[in-house]
Amino acid sequence: MIFNCVIMCGGSGSRLWPLSRKKLPKQFLKLVNNKTMLQNTILRFKKLEDKLEKINYTIICNKDHYFIIDKQIHELKLENNFRIICEPEGRDTAAVVAIASLIEHENTNTVVVPSDHIFDDDEICNVIVNGLKYINDGIITMGIKPKSPQTGYGYINVDDSNNTIKFVEKPDLETAQKYFEDGNYLWNSGLFLFKNKNMIKCFNSYANDILHNCKNTIKNTDISSEVIHLDSLSFEKCKKISIDYAIMEPLTQSKNKVVNCYTIPYNGYWSDIGSFDSLYNEIKKDQNNNVIKGDVITLDTNNCYIESENKTVTTIGLKDLVIVDTRDALLVCDKSKSQDVKKMTKLVNDKKKELLEIHAKAYRPWGWYTNIEGNDYSGFKVKRIGVYPKKRLSLQSHDKRSEHWVMIKGKAKVQVGKDFHILHKNQSVYIPIGVLHRMENIGSEMVEFIETQIGDYLGEDDIKRYQDDFGRV
Repeated sequence: MIFNCVIMCGGSGSRLWPLSRKKLPKQFLKLVNNKTMLQNTILRFKKLEDKLEKINYTIICNKDHYFIIDKQIHELKLENNFRIICEPEGRDTAAVVAIASLIEHENTNTVVVPSDHIFDDDEICNVIVNGLKYINDGIITMGIKPKSPQTGYGYINVDDSNNTIKFVEKPDLETAQKYFEDGNYLWNSGLFLFKNKNMIKCFNSYANDILHNCKNTIKNTDISSEVIHLDSLSFEKCKKISIDYAIMEPLTQSKNKVVNCYTIPYNGYWSDIGSFDSLYNEIKKDQNNNVIKGDVITLDTNNCYIESENKTVTTIGLKDLVIVDTRDALLVCDKSKSQDVKKMTKLVNDKKKELLEIHAKAYRPWGWYTNIEGNDYSGFKVKRIGVYPKKRLSLQSHDKRSEHWVMIKGKAKVQVGKDFHILHKNQSVYIPIGVLHRMENIGSEMVEFIETQIGDYLGEDDIKRYQDDFGRV
């Protein structure tokens, strides 16, 4: 029996800004150990292979993230049974689940899981295996036993026979207290287990428009490759709605259910790393109960989360604070107010939107670049750029700027107009305004070079692409 493990990789992790940003959100960061949240998720569910016959992995993500996922999968050095599905635009979890139920045979068993949660690995695998006894006639969810009244999670009302009575959206504190005391309400984990044909029945009855658009999406998409780019015209017609609203609420409220609905309680450890406070709780502390990452020196500082990306941070006489210093942004907040980081991102969006989009070190399919000095309107900008072995930048030109490249590592073939150059460390080349150019790593190690841009406007949108290995325009 083939079992399809679908890992949802959407979301921007805005409560963990400035670590998490839209182009590199929290699921792709090494937050709690030397693996990213996505890598930990893959390894967690690999343990299911000891209990089930065969597992395929489908990772559904934003189109801008597929190359990050591909690289992180290869870092794990696992066998090649992974497929990446790229959404042209986020449509919340209902469309994700619909695509997941249609992409494999209707009798395939599927589990849909988040990519950025922490579980007790063995316990979560046991819950999934236990849920299989219900899979022929129902949709199975997993509910987490609440440790306290919480207003940040949805709830599931369950009876003693694991029948799901209803899904409840995030309550106010008074209602959350009642749910906690009742004992029959569990936190909604966002995990779903089903036989594909049963989920398709649900969409056919409760969200037929989404099912129709997802069927058209797959019909108009080449699904034969390991990286699948969903047809944008069809997929973008899907309603933006969660699986809870689109399917689970009408299913549990229906008098004549098309399938049954069950919830398996999960009693192990769980965290969704939804804030710096929860991240702080996950990481080993020093003798003063501080989480320290990077070059940090403290004096009379207690119960703090302090992280520095590239400079020395010193503190005196502080307690219960979050301090996160990246190359281009500094966050300081009371640890108890860390949920309000999301509110701060809305203020940042009004003044410096780019700080929410991309890190100072930005990753691309061919490598990465770091802004060292300057901005779009400063007249000059200096970048350090890295190109992976056997990768190359697009063939491009600029209308507003010239560029000077100085090699600091590796071996590259550089095209400037009709001329080609082989460059090594300490060699350079000049690219005038409007001239076609391209950099290709032809060696076995990273190519790194310093790019100095000169011009009245230096934005990333001043790029005309003529050829690109990654389908960008």
